Amino acid sequence: QVSTVSALVPAPFNGTVIGLIMPHAGWIYCDSVAAEAVKLIRGKTFNDVILIGPSHREALSGIAIDDSEAWETPFGLRSVNAELGNKINVLKQAAFNGKIHKKEHSLEVVLPYLEYALGDFLLTPVIVGQSFEDSSALARRIAALYQEGMLFAASSDMSHYLNYDKANEMDGRCLAYIENFDSEGLKTALKNGEVQLCGASAVLAVMEASRLAGADAVKVLKYANSGDTVGDKSRVVGYAAVCFYKKGVEMLNSEEKKTLLNIARKTLEQYASTGRVPDFNIESERLKEVQGAFVTLKKGGMLRGCIGNIVGAKPLWQTVRDMAVESSSRDPRFPRVTKDELRDIKIEISVLTPPQKVTADDVVLGRDGVIIRRGARQGVYLPQVADETGWSKEEFMGSLCKHKAGLSEEAWREDDTDILTFQADVFGE
Repeated sequence: QVSTVSALVPAPFNGTVIGLIMPHAGWIYCDSVAAEAVKLIRGKTFNDVILIGPSHREALSGIAIDDSEAWETPFGLRSVNAELGNKINVLKQAAFNGKIHKKEHSLEVVLPYLEYALGDFLLTPVIVGQSFEDSSALARRIAALYQEGMLFAASSDMSHYLNYDKANEMDGRCLAYIENFDSEGLKTALKNGEVQLCGASAVLAVMEASRLAGADAVKVLKYANSGDTVGDKSRVVGYAAVCFYKKGVEMLNSEEKKTLLNIARKTLEQYASTGRVPDFNIESERLKEVQGAFVTLKKGGMLRGCIGNIVGAKPLWQTVRDMAVESSSRDPRFPRVTKDELRDIKIEISVLTPPQKVTADDVVLGRDGVIIRRGARQGVYLPQVADETGWSKEEFMGSLCKHKAGLSEEAWREDDTDILTFQADVFGE
């Protein structure tokens, strides 16, 4: 039974999770720590999980890939991705070795947590020996195979059988190396006995692979040891849940939103009066970051203009200023906004995250803006379109294809059509 996680809801998180470290002790000891990883990834879509652990019962030289068709777990049968296993097996250090997997617990303890969090995915189970050269080779290989929808997960506990205070001290040093992506420092500390990880090579493989695959940040989700979870503090084992991720776009605070609305309003007023575009002295570093945005104008609750730049090419404040001009004067659906209209017009700004390629199943109405692209044809709907229309996904996608991209209503179902999503921070006057 995966106990602690049953009451958890997904944690808000601004970034793309690429790798995890999770503990593999008995569930009564490490459940509360593993649950934090579950909380982070629950409800997210991952098609493949490469789960890497150590060998406790048998000495292993190299990398052992399981060749089973499926693993039996408390949730049923979990299919193994043989194709991905074959792609890892090209390493000279690697071999298919189901026998060693049958004796090892480090992966099977972690797997139910991942199943509870993610639902359906293909599993690639890998055991790696103690050689850091092998772990680095594995890291480079799986990083080369990485694509969106893939998760690396390392199974490892931390210090073993120290007293409570010494365990906290040693594990704190270990986590400092991990938080700083300092794999070389961690290797040296492990060799010198300054820190302990029973799955050291697995941790290093996921740590290095995540970095190579684009992770630029680390978050320690929770640390505890068995003294915290079962009470005996004389001889404890340490546990950590750690996330390697690519940072998302930082959300705007209320003052930054107010500044952007003020820029849009003053731009509309000056452009409608004089035809000139004003300049602004911007102090906020956040508003100087390059980012896409849309400016939407409404009059009496009805659309009066909407134009934007999906992929940012200019500082955000400048994008908003320029899109205010575009939406008021160059939206082909409407005549140019006049000075006399301005008092009746309300401004809405949508600040966008970078688009990511997805499948139709990944699209969540109301959360995602969607781009349909085939060749030179492209169309986009902002996230709020779904809420404003009440459309089903089929209606939303069909309208986007037909009315925005000039394609057939069913084009979104076809293989040669790309679907991209983005999210928006939407605010207005």
